[in-house]
Amino acid sequence: MVQYVLRRLLIAVPMLLGAMSIVFFAMRILPGDPCVAMMGDQATTEALADCTKNLGLHRPLAVQYVDYIWRSVQFDFGHSLRQGYPVSEYIARMFPHTLVLVMSSAVVAALIGIPIGIISALKRRSPLIDYPLRIIALLGLSMPVFWLGILLLIVFSLHLNIFPLIGGGDLDGVISMLKNGEAFSSPRDFLAAVGDVLHHLALPALALGFTLAATVSRLSRSAMLEVISQDYIRTARAKGLAPRAVTYVHAFRNALVPVVAVIGITTAILIGGAVVTEIVFNIPGLGRLVISAILRRDYPVVQGVVLVTAATYVLINLVVDVLYAFIDPRIRYV
Repeated sequence: MVQYVLRRLLIAVPMLLGAMSIVFFAMRILPGDPCVAMMGDQATTEALADCTKNLGLHRPLAVQYVDYIWRSVQFDFGHSLRQGYPVSEYIARMFPHTLVLVMSSAVVAALIGIPIGIISALKRRSPLIDYPLRIIALLGLSMPVFWLGILLLIVFSLHLNIFPLIGGGDLDGVISMLKNGEAFSSPRDFLAAVGDVLHHLALPALALGFTLAATVSRLSRSAMLEVISQDYIRTARAKGLAPRAVTYVHAFRNALVPVVAVIGITTAILIGGAVVTEIVFNIPGLGRLVISAILRRDYPVVQGVVLVTAATYVLINLVVDVLYAFIDPRIRYV
């Protein structure tokens, strides 16, 4: 297992290098000038030249590329061309908001999708159970995230006033309490802060997780149908085991492998694709940050966000592969 993990980490190096190279050259190919975006169309040629020199954009492209790779290896993504702040610090502030949103969405997807898929498989072709659940899954796949998010806001925030309208809660305060040890010295305040974050995350997580839940439910149903048709399941039933034991001890665990794969891969993809949800619910995450940076031609911010997103994608996929061995002992990595 250790050798497999090390090999996967070595394979991740050229993958990350490729992602870094693509975003570096893509940002230079796209039309637009960072100095024009900063100073406006009325800026003089001399002012634009001084801006280009101050930002280091006058250097040859190869020199800029090597400098970018070398600094990225040291986790130094430079400073924002627009506002001058360190990119690594800004990403460190924004990344937890996106990560918490995506992870909570994955939890929502698992809590909704897996039970629906299992029940639908056990009650296959039931007009009162299977067909309605499959219709719900189809609706989840058909509804755009932004439309569902706006609908949830209208119903639960504007009309019922149950959940906050915008924002992701004081997540920075929660992280600060964990760093300072206040989570243990003042547990009541810490739990109140966590509760506020979860209260703000309820609708965004539901909007983002419902689409994933539809995919998970359909895959859970297919995997469960395949497993319960196997010989060892029929043998377990013939031996007189309780139906619940057959379903949840023997069938469910073996059906989890493809489900975990889909949840893991989709969660990794959502790290970079949660931008719509962040915009609808005004959550200060990486999605909003990178969209703003692209529009402003802020190269260091875009490059830093893409690198962090790619590294997270690789890490989540590695964790999912390792989980396979714990879910299914038959899987061995050599």
